[in-house]
Amino acid sequence: MDKQQQEDFAKAKELYQEEKWQEAANIFLNLYGEIEDDELAVLTAKTLCYSRQYTLAYQIVFQSMNAFRNDISFVVEVGIKSQHFISTRILIRQQPISFQEKELPRLTEAEENYHEQFREIVKSRLRSFYHLGDYPFDEQRQRLLSADQLPLEDFITGAVFLLRDPFTHQFIKAEILNELQQVGYKKKITMLCVDGKEHHFIPNELPLVYENPIFVKCQEILREKLAQGDPQLYTMLSGQLNIQLILLNPLINEVITDPNAWINVMLRLATGEEINDDSETILNWQQKLNKFLDELQ
Repeated sequence: MDKQQQEDFAKAKELYQEEKWQEAANIFLNLYGEIEDDELAVLTAKTLCYSRQYTLAYQIVFQSMNAFRNDISFVVEVGIKSQHFISTRILIRQQPISFQEKELPRLTEAEENYHEQFREIVKSRLRSFYHLGDYPFDEQRQRLLSADQLPLEDFITGAVFLLRDPFTHQFIKAEILNELQQVGYKKKITMLCVDGKEHHFIPNELPLVYENPIFVKCQEILREKLAQGDPQLYTMLSGQLNIQLILLNPLINEVITDPNAWINVMLRLATGEEINDDSETILNWQQKLNKFLDELQ
């Protein structure tokens, strides 16, 4: 911090101690836009929360999550008060069981109260989510983000429908599935997958993409082949592989039966080398997935 910023920071901390939350929040927010600092992030979020600016507090918290690693209870409090029920539930389920047992009932009670008190808002938000497939990709993404503020049961109602909707972009479906996995949804659902067919499965029984042994093995092979010799190509293909497998979920294990062969085809496509006829199935899959990637450019 320069001299002026130090003076502003000291002044804001004085206001914080005096519980003049709004005045302190204004100064902290200005500094937050200029400086990366964990203490500043924490104080900014707390003054925003204490002055009931919960949406802004939520944004600060999730932009600077590492600063709150020792105060997850505060993060949960902000998530509940800003009605970000889905991401807050995911966060809670990532914590130790004792924490989950304490916080999940509190979150569920907050969802039920919100649903009861703001029925029309919930209906409107669910309707917007439900019709997500009627819009271009960017709007679909925005509506999915807004659905984070739906109570769990309402979110699931929309999510289950959208996974079968042929007009929901495949990447959006992948994000919805990921959220259903992370909230631990235990009922069988049907999803119109990237192969154009409907598949039936229980989200909670699937490994998360980044924890799937096939994903781990593919990344390991790619790293061994490229990380040292061509780090630029490695970075590009590593990101491409991430998105390929996100799009493939829940068919990862069905489609990628030979991680070495999958990576070899990926490398040959990237470098323009000839691809053998016995790799035609893998080639067709990668070209199909890469078309979705091109749409996101």
